[in-house]
Amino acid sequence: MSFNVTVDPNNVLGTSVEEAGKYNVRVLPTSEAKQTSTGKEMAVLNYEVTDGDYTGGQIRYDNIVWDESDDDAMKRSQKSFNTLLVAAGVDAGVQVNSIDQFVKGMIGKEMSLTVDWREWNGNINLNVKAHNPKLPDGSEPNGVTRDMYAAKNGIEQANGNSVNSTTSHQQAKQTGFNPFSGSQVNISDDDLPF
Repeated sequence: MSFNVTVDPNNVLGTSVEEAGKYNVRVLPTSEAKQTSTGKEMAVLNYEVTDGDYTGGQIRYDNIVWDESDDDAMKRSQKSFNTLLVAAGVDAGVQVNSIDQFVKGMIGKEMSLTVDWREWNGNINLNVKAHNPKLPDGSEPNGVTRDMYAAKNGIEQANGNSVNSTTSHQQAKQTGFNPFSGSQVNISDDDLPF
């Protein structure tokens, strides 16, 4: 069989979540137990949206830190981890004895997240604000995109443009430019990487 692909925007890998809002998600196996640079234990959870326009899109790097530095920090840590467990539907009374056990037990669990944009080290990414039980009516994007957040907050990124992977695609749709419409591209076998 020879190579044959018809462009279909509904059949792609790596769908990204392009709006802040509330999303039903599943915890991915790429989640892991780590340590912070200061040696505190931390769960790094990655999620996949399970319904709506962004089904399959990922929300990554939700860092939940276990902090035992004082009584208040310990109580906040316990509440943070308990909030996640309750949101994921874990039964009351279940004992979790390590960050590693927590992460392994969370993989595959479903809940909803409230996410908003956040600038960190010159990049704007989705940041988890809240963990809740699944939304019965499905995910609810709120329409606020990375570009809107950057414009509202006066943030410029990468060559003066905000780093939104869909920006050039959206501009192409608006201007009608299509680099694949009848243009011929000649690539010699010597230029191929394989």
